[in-house]
Parts: sequence; structure tokens; C-alpha cells
Amino acid sequence: MLKLLPVLIFFLVAGCAHAPRQEQEISREEEQSRLRLAEKYLLEAEPRMALEQLKIIEKAAEDCRDLHFFLGVAYKLLDDHEMSIKAYERAVSLDPCYGEAWNNLGLVRQASGEYEASRRAYEQALMLDEYMTPEFAAYNMASLMAEQGRLDQALAYSRLGIEKNRRYIPLYRQSADLLRQTGRLEEAVDVLEKGASARPDSMKLRIILAEELIRLGREQEAKKWFARIIEQDPESDEAETAAHYLEVFR
Repeated sequence: MLKLLPVLIFFLVAGCAHAPRQEQEISREEEQSRLRLAEKYLLEAEPRMALEQLKIIEKAAEDCRDLHFFLGVAYKLLDDHEMSIKAYERAVSLDPCYGEAWNNLGLVRQASGEYEASRRAYEQALMLDEYMTPEFAAYNMASLMAEQGRLDQALAYSRLGIEKNRRYIPLYRQSADLLRQTGRLEEAVDVLEKGASARPDSMKLRIILAEELIRLGREQEAKKWFARIIEQDPESDEAETAAHYLEVFR
């Protein structure tokens, strides 16, 4: 089972409360600037550099949900799960509708083996109308269920994620994998075909679909998909793979 661990970082820093100006040594402008710089470092996978910026403003921005979110991301990248959990919990205490923080809290708890707490965090994220990317939480919940051997529940969450965002490719791959594990190969093909229709730009998904068709002995259909890949994106790695398959079939 593939396991997705997305680092959710947004380019808008907002939702920060502030102490009165006379009690602060750092201006709001500097605070926002350092938050954006920390975000940049996190996007570049430089958590220590991000932490340096966040620590400078930690006291002044104590009531800023995004400060704690970024701290959670940084500590997770540094494999400090205890501090990451603490930071995410502070973020959701400041904003209970912070879906991204709930989702990431679930990821860290799952990585720590705290499965029940992880499930509750994902559920909280999925309950929020304000959460803009619920497909991530659905994918991660499905991953958690699969890790515990609860494949039917995993599939239900994977399908829920597809309903939330039909263009999110990992969910089609996840659903197909779960169906394959339970011996439902024809259904796996159906899911992958829907994914190929929803994301015609994904050559990787088409390769997976064609390979699934080969497993079912439907080679003629697989050949058609390989030919489409070569026609649509002849310079891609997937086109090279497709050409190799077609050569084998000759």
C-alpha cells in the first residue's frame, strides 16, 4: 500500500492574533516576513532554517495558528514527532476549523503508532466544510485503515476522497490497489478507467491501467492504451515504457 505523507503548506499567512504593540519587540511586518521566509524554507525542505525564523517570532506570534502549523511541519521533517504533535495541537486549539492542521496531526500520530488518535484527527478534518483539500485526509484515513487490515473501510474512505476531488490521482491508484488486494480485479480496472477519464493528462495512471488489463488477459485493450500514451506524450518516460510493452507483444 502506497502511503502518502503530504506536507501541506499554503502561500497565504493569515489568522494570526497579536498582542498589543507596546508589549512586542517585533513588528507585525517582521512577523509576517519571517513567517513567509519560514514557509519558503519548508517548501525547499530546509526545516532547520525554517525553525530559526519561527523561533525568533515564537513569543510575539504565540496566538498565530500558522506559526504553530509551520512549527509542526518543521518538526515533522526533522522526525521530532513529539514536538510536531504539540505544535499541531496548539494550531487546532487556536482554530478548530483548521483542516490542514488536523490532517497533518493525523499523519504524525499515525507515524507514531497512535492509530486511534490519528483516526480522530482525520475524522475531524473530514467534518469541516472549511477544509479545502479533504481528499488528502480521505487518502490518509484509507491508508490508516489499510495499515490496520480494515480493507473495506479503507476502500470506503478512498472512494470518499474521489468524490471530494475526482482529479486527485493517488486516490485512484489507492482504490485500485485495495480492490486488487481483495481479488476484485475487474473493479480495479473500472476505477483506473474512471481515473484516466478524469485525468487524461496522467500518463502514469494510463500505464497502471494498461498493466492491470494485462493481468486480466485483456491484452488488446492494453495495447490501445499503450498506443494512446505514445501518441499523446511521445517524449515521456511512460511512452518509453509503453513502446517496450508493444514490442514485447509483437
